[in-house]
Amino acid sequence: PGFWGLINPQWPLCNKGRRQSPINVEPDKLLFDPFLRPVHLDKHKVSGTLQNTGQTLVFRVDKDTKHHVNISGGPLAYRYQFEEIYIHYGTKDHQGSEHRIHGYSFPGE
Repeated sequence: PGFWGLINPQWPLCNKGRRQSPINVEPDKLLFDPFLRPVHLDKHKVSGTLQNTGQTLVFRVDKDTKHHVNISGGPLAYRYQFEEIYIHYGTKDHQGSEHRIHGYSFPGE
């Protein structure tokens, strides 16, 4: 919820952070940053495991992979190594995504 920082006194930063998730994106409040660099992904094929948890699909890269996929650029200050991705989905067109755009949920993200 939007009030995590109020639930537990040990989580005060959750009430003050700028990068909280999930969020509701308000398109009319977005600003264009002309200095924002493109997001860069290393393009390597990787193998891994795809698991359906019943609530999400999870893809995990095999630990012994030769080439790692790194993500950098955009708003990221560092280079990150891709290890797993969660794909959220719903059974109806108006549910599934954690984030919203203008209050509207999507079937997946």
